[in-house]
Amino acid sequence: MSILVVAILSIAIFIVKQPNEKKEESNKKELLPKIKSEIEHLFLEPEAINKIGTTRWSVDEAEKRINIFVWELTPENEKFNGMKIDGWTINIIEDLELKKEVDEINTEFEKLKEKPEMQIGTWDITIDPKTGSKIINVWVHDLTPENQKLHNTTINGWIVYVYKSLIPPKEVALNDPRIKEKIGSKKYEVTEVTKQSEGKLLVDVYIYI
Repeated sequence: MSILVVAILSIAIFIVKQPNEKKEESNKKELLPKIKSEIEHLFLEPEAINKIGTTRWSVDEAEKRINIFVWELTPENEKFNGMKIDGWTINIIEDLELKKEVDEINTEFEKLKEKPEMQIGTWDITIDPKTGSKIINVWVHDLTPENQKLHNTTINGWIVYVYKSLIPPKEVALNDPRIKEKIGSKKYEVTEVTKQSEGKLLVDVYIYI
């Protein structure tokens, strides 16, 4: 299997951290560089995120435990459960809290979509487990005063961005002539991974052939 990676989107973002995240961030920073590097390699690099389904992670200093939250439990990520890294235990957890948040967001935007003045076409929800940034990208048929009020606002810790007629990153990638040539008639799968770099949000599109 070969992989094509295409960096598609770069936009400025502002990360708003919840107050209870400060101690968690402090604990993460206090991890030994060797341990942190191993965690990033195993669970937080783009390919690992796609393969394992990492959504976020936390540190339990008292128990010397590193919690890795995933979208769903699979044989691929469960094999890491109980793994030891320099005395720290890896704990793999299904992220039920995130699933609940996503369901609530989808319900809210389904309601907003029914309002003609909102002009909402579609939206996607992304989270960067490495930085903790939580983004809702909303694409609208036309910009209106009503939908512009959503732009750059925060809903329960999620930052909302509103765009007019922006084609989703994976569609941009698949319509690129160079990518089309490489894919040809082969079967493929597409995933998107959002990450932060130098204050910007990047969306990498992975095409598995």
